[in-house]
Amino acid sequence: MTDFNNIESIIDGFIRIFNLDSVGGPPPVPTPLIFTGVPRRSGMSATRIASRIIARKAEAGLPVGALPSGQVSPEEIMWRIAMEELIKELHENSVISVAVPPGTTLTATGSSPAGPVAVFGTTITFTKGYGTIQ
Repeated sequence: MTDFNNIESIIDGFIRIFNLDSVGGPPPVPTPLIFTGVPRRSGMSATRIASRIIARKAEAGLPVGALPSGQVSPEEIMWRIAMEELIKELHENSVISVAVPPGTTLTATGSSPAGPVAVFGTTITFTKGYGTIQ
């Protein structure tokens, strides 16, 4: 219970209100939506991220645009450099692992001395896969 005469108790109350751990994560994205929607994405862009950050500087009361001398702001140049390095790090060093659950339907083809072979079945164990971030 919150004691409204005690500032620490009030702050603890706010912390409990804003603690969203019990709410859970976002709902899962349906697999067909991932399959059809992700290929339409343009991919990550350091320039686009930096431009959005720079455009929002005004929200923080910071000047946006060229310096009075007409030169580009060094801070805006640094935002672009920072985003380029962030994207480079994500592209070159991130690891994306996926888990394929048991029971996933599979179809395979192959050949044998008797001719072509078709296989239909399901996975029986968890399988790990990898992906790349773009």
